Amino acid sequence: MAAFCFQENAFDVIRYWAAISVMIGHYMWKLQTFAPTDSVIAKAITRISGFFPGVVVLFGMSGFLVAASYERAKNRKEFFIKRIFRMYPELWVCTIVNLLVVCALAYQLLDKSILVWLVTQVFGIANTPLCLKEFATGSINGSLWTIFTEMQLYVVLGLMYKGLKKLSNKAWLVLLAALAACNLGADYLSAAANGTIAKMIERFFLSYALWFFIGVFCYIKRRQMIPVLKKKAPVILAAYILCYFLPIDLPGYYATIAVGILLPLLVIGGAYAIPAIRITCDLSYEMFLYHWIVLNVIVHFDLMNRWPWYGGLLCFVFFSVVLAWLSWRLVGKGRKMAKRNEWNEEKSLHGGSESDG
Repeated sequence: MAAFCFQENAFDVIRYWAAISVMIGHYMWKLQTFAPTDSVIAKAITRISGFFPGVVVLFGMSGFLVAASYERAKNRKEFFIKRIFRMYPELWVCTIVNLLVVCALAYQLLDKSILVWLVTQVFGIANTPLCLKEFATGSINGSLWTIFTEMQLYVVLGLMYKGLKKLSNKAWLVLLAALAACNLGADYLSAAANGTIAKMIERFFLSYALWFFIGVFCYIKRRQMIPVLKKKAPVILAAYILCYFLPIDLPGYYATIAVGILLPLLVIGGAYAIPAIRITCDLSYEMFLYHWIVLNVIVHFDLMNRWPWYGGLLCFVFFSVVLAWLSWRLVGKGRKMAKRNEWNEEKSLHGGSESDG
């Protein structure tokens, strides 16, 4: 197989696309709830933002890159410490900002349940206190469930990584088939379960582990997988488009099983197939954290009805990015330093390029 340069990839661009698509998807979803529009352009934007589901993209890419991060760490303890400092400080500051916004806009609704919410936010557990169920969208930060689920996957990976490296291709096939069954099982159970059980399924890592561990598999077997995925990316894309437009509803939790298998492979192969672009200013995590706060403000002041749909969308994107940049600039110094160190470590770890030799 042809050699490949590990750090010459376009993951930064793909990460931005995923974060923006999630943001726009959330806005358009709530737009149809609070201020429905028949605009053809609005419907097209909704379809485009959902064509490559951002959460699936991020989980698949995360499995690949976090596996690489584990190998860069000196030991398991360092890996976990890096994950904590990469995820939690900005989450905690975002929680304070969110609390200040809620206190300013809905102080009359607050009761003691807000204290329980604050405790859960220390660990990144997504929930909305009962007193705020009627505030704005009805969710105080509806995108945080992905962060808590990611942290579960990081823990599982940290505990299992050494064993995963020893698995044969056949063993990996069995593991991924089992995770596909978990995804399908989550789809079935969530449809048949009540609200509490459905919420537990939504926040349990096994519902999404297939996407993440496809990424882990691709990293562990990178010398074989990356050249193949890079070469076959157009074929995978064609298969993805075909499955996406099939006139039948395929099963699968959050996304169909075909999307859950093909999209992580497409993301990893595509990251090496398209021109390599590295972006030092990575706001994708911060955009995830803050966009729902902006969405709640827009809904609270009924701006979706007061403004044209595109005016509200532009305002939503602009202020989400501004808050994300401020968080990245003022709080995320550790993440910026870690990113620079990771680029240097990638070069030393992989020696610039790898081959299948």
